[in-house]
Amino acid sequence: MEKDTEEGLEIHEQEPEYQQEIPIDTGRVMEIYNGKDAISVTEDIMIAQVLPEEVLKGNPVIYDRLRVDGWVFEWLISDYQDDDNHFLEDGVLVVSREGDSETAQVITVKAEGGYATWVSAEHKFEYIDVNFDGLSDLLICTGHHGNQGALTYYCFLQTNSGFVEEPSFTDISNPGIDEENKLILSQWRNTAASHSWAEFKYQNNTYIMYRELREDWKMGDSGEDIWVWTVNGETIGRSDELSMEEIYDLLYSENSEWGILGDRWRTLYNNGLTADYSIYDEP
Repeated sequence: MEKDTEEGLEIHEQEPEYQQEIPIDTGRVMEIYNGKDAISVTEDIMIAQVLPEEVLKGNPVIYDRLRVDGWVFEWLISDYQDDDNHFLEDGVLVVSREGDSETAQVITVKAEGGYATWVSAEHKFEYIDVNFDGLSDLLICTGHHGNQGALTYYCFLQTNSGFVEEPSFTDISNPGIDEENKLILSQWRNTAASHSWAEFKYQNNTYIMYRELREDWKMGDSGEDIWVWTVNGETIGRSDELSMEEIYDLLYSENSEWGILGDRWRTLYNNGLTADYSIYDEP
């Protein structure tokens, strides 16, 4: 912009400089990392006009954007502790509609993503109905947690007036969707000798664990390995009392009550299963 001074000289105002150019969208997601002055979006700010130029001021900021179904989701992490690609998050989600540059919904995240290993934007977002009301919701992966490789997600449920965070979803490890039974499925490794599979229901605006199948190892009186399976704490089978065929029919068969080798248990992140260890594969 040019300005005339009293001396008649033309002065060109210096445009703000940014460490990175804002890339042109080439697909559904993109990801930017930038290290500058930290931004601050407080909890009392519910409606705001947010421009990408203002977003790209993090110290550092990790900025992800997903465009889908007419929505523009902008995900900011403005508190980042880098240690061998691990991080703690202070996240803000900005939600707007395509073509609407005037207003946006700003959500300061309440759930704790915790200490995790980075997940790239390509696999970070899921846009899928997780409370079974017919509206697609937004999930943002918090990353890999611990040496067991568990993943969790921030959850933002779509309503008729925008999106609202549901922190209880973030407590669900390696989620999968059982749309037929309206359940969120979860599976995780407790220890090297213990695994769990669980069903969650969305009731009274929160996710509650409905049932948990747990597999634990114990040593028998003669030093033999014994596997014990419980549901909500009640024993349903022991390896020293069942044949291999009976164990398969009890737990693994798709015709069994749990069917933990079945497709309904496949995770959102990589379509994997705990039962065959494919849950640890790259997506």
